[in-house]
Amino acid sequence: MIKDTKISFFLAQKSIRRGNKGTLAMTILIMTLAFINLVFISSIFLGIIHAMNVQSIDNIFGNIVIEPGEDNTYIEQVSKIKNSIENLPGVTGFSAHYISNSIISYDANKDGKDVKYGSWVVKSVNVNDETKTTDIYKSMVEGEYLSRLDRDKIIIGKDISGTHGSAFKHSSLEGVRVGDDVNVKFNNGLERKYQVKGIFSTKSNQVDQIAFVTEKEMESVLGVTNRASEVIVKISETGREKEYIKEFRKLGLVDEDMKTWEELMGFTASVSKSFGMISIILGVIGTIVAGVTIFIVIFVSVVNKRRQIGILKAIGMKEWIIILSFVIQALFYAVVGIGLGYLVMIYVVSPFFIAHPLDFPVGWVSLSVTKTNLAISVISLVIASLIGGFIPAWRGAKESILDAIWG
Repeated sequence: MIKDTKISFFLAQKSIRRGNKGTLAMTILIMTLAFINLVFISSIFLGIIHAMNVQSIDNIFGNIVIEPGEDNTYIEQVSKIKNSIENLPGVTGFSAHYISNSIISYDANKDGKDVKYGSWVVKSVNVNDETKTTDIYKSMVEGEYLSRLDRDKIIIGKDISGTHGSAFKHSSLEGVRVGDDVNVKFNNGLERKYQVKGIFSTKSNQVDQIAFVTEKEMESVLGVTNRASEVIVKISETGREKEYIKEFRKLGLVDEDMKTWEELMGFTASVSKSFGMISIILGVIGTIVAGVTIFIVIFVSVVNKRRQIGILKAIGMKEWIIILSFVIQALFYAVVGIGLGYLVMIYVVSPFFIAHPLDFPVGWVSLSVTKTNLAISVISLVIASLIGGFIPAWRGAKESILDAIWG
């Protein structure tokens, strides 16, 4: 067995060395590009999904969202809950929000003739807590973030202002800028005027259609204190949300409704699954193309060596030795292509995209190259090469001696 295998390697080596150098280089190049393509496609889609997840955690839900129980309007004794939760190791942020579905209107000419208005969510923020929990304060594209003592100021998303490349300009206030006054009618009927202090753009339509005022201002509007419509909690290790929810229950939060960011993603989660499916489909297509390429190369090699194969069989060489020699050639193309592709991907392509992430609507997207993706790509190409090399080799080796020699 060992001797026969050595013969197969010898035949494969001679075939590669004496073959057309241009064909050899082109085949290896194709396999290199096929490997880069497989890794790149899966990595870019993983990058998009990662960007969407980061947006959800950093700007909307944190890691865990705590809401009032089924029969309650507000979470009670928020300051006590805050002290308990913040003492847990690994909790990095705690921010309580009041939420009001409100009508925001803007009179650009101040004559009452062309008033723009729409219904949007207005949330309150405790500025000190919020900046430790979400990154919205880093996303100001005009003006500045709220200060702790602001009472007559508001910040709004670009999809409310209708500026800075808003995706919903015609359903927005169509041109509000920093310094303009807007009227906000809260869901309890109270109406107040605010000066726009800042406009933010987070690349998330869900966030960019929200307005924020300070916690003290919202408490004066709603006539409540030390309560919250929701609390978002940030933890240091994403993926351990369920463990922390159990800990929160032990602290006495038995009536509150608690969900992880994954459970609340909704449409975004569907989009992530769709990207995953597209990545798999494109990966399968790329693998098939690589397998077909190997098939064609080995098929041509077998056709050109029919007489040689016939002579080898005539002198008593086993069929499986001949088949194995062609399969070894196919593996050679795959292994060299994978090796070169790996070097290019790890040391050229990936560092480039880390340094220059792509500006996608969902956020800044870089390649997310994982060991799992690399392993799947390697295994896929090796299997494709084995199949692509075996089929033509098997058909050639099974041909009768006379047919092979006489062509």
